Amino acid sequence: MKVKCKMNTGLELSEKTYEIGYSPETIFDLKKDEQYSVYGICEWNSSLHFLIKGEEDNFPSWYPSELFEVTEKQLPLEWYFNFDRDNDISAVWGYKELVMDESHFDGLMERENDALKVFLERKKEIDEDFC
Repeated sequence: MKVKCKMNTGLELSEKTYEIGYSPETIFDLKKDEQYSVYGICEWNSSLHFLIKGEEDNFPSWYPSELFEVTEKQLPLEWYFNFDRDNDISAVWGYKELVMDESHFDGLMERENDALKVFLERKKEIDEDFC
C-alpha cells in the first residue's frame, strides 16, 4: 500500500485526532507530495494511523491517516490483523511481529534496536514485493 502526503502539519486534522494529543502546531517528519509505503495500520482511539518510515533516518513512526491520500490500495500478502475493542489501540494490520507481538509494537515506538532490526527486515521484504 502506498500513500501520498497531502499535508505535514496538524492544521487541518480532525477534532478526534486533536483529542489524542496532536495540535494544529504539530509538524510531521514528512515531505508534502512525497509518496510513502505503509508498513502497518492501526486504529488508535478511533483514529486511523499508518506506520511509515518518515524522513528521520530509518525510524518508523505512526502518522494520522488524514495526512495522506491512498495511491496504491493493494496490501502485502503476508499481513495479519488483530482487534481488541478494550484497548486504546483497538485494531492493528501489518507484518506478523507488529500484530502478534505487543513488545515489538511497543519497541518500535521506543526505538529499541531489536524492534528496529525486525522492522527493517520486514520493510525490505514489503518493498521488494511492491517493486
